[in-house]
Amino acid sequence: MSGSLRIKWDKSIETGNRAVDVQHKYLIDIINELADGIEQGMTAKTFQKILNLLKYYTLWHFGREEQCMEQYECPAAEANKSAHAVFIETFERFQQEYRQGGGADEIARRMYKVLTEWLVNHIQKIDGQLGPCVHGKS
Repeated sequence: MSGSLRIKWDKSIETGNRAVDVQHKYLIDIINELADGIEQGMTAKTFQKILNLLKYYTLWHFGREEQCMEQYECPAAEANKSAHAVFIETFERFQQEYRQGGGADEIARRMYKVLTEWLVNHIQKIDGQLGPCVHGKS
């Protein structure tokens, strides 16, 4: 998994807002750490620590990004907020399923796949609309 499914940062997932891009890079680092852990068979305790970091960093980042979109009056602000709520709900469902399943590897792999696909798609389609708003109001 770690070689082919890891998220690689490139221009296609830049938003045009430096602060948001730095936060996205860190979020991707956490997700890639999760991918490596799944691939290398880390302990359930370590896996849970990564999930907790992912959850709390994501919540913090979403708040900052939503403020930024509001500040720059980005037309995608409401869609962004709604998409974030869906991500959080999905993540929490997977986290609960993982805990109830005793840390099943299959659940972890499915969670990784769904969340990474959502994240890249979200950055490209919604967060990418932030750049023109920021540069248009500079």
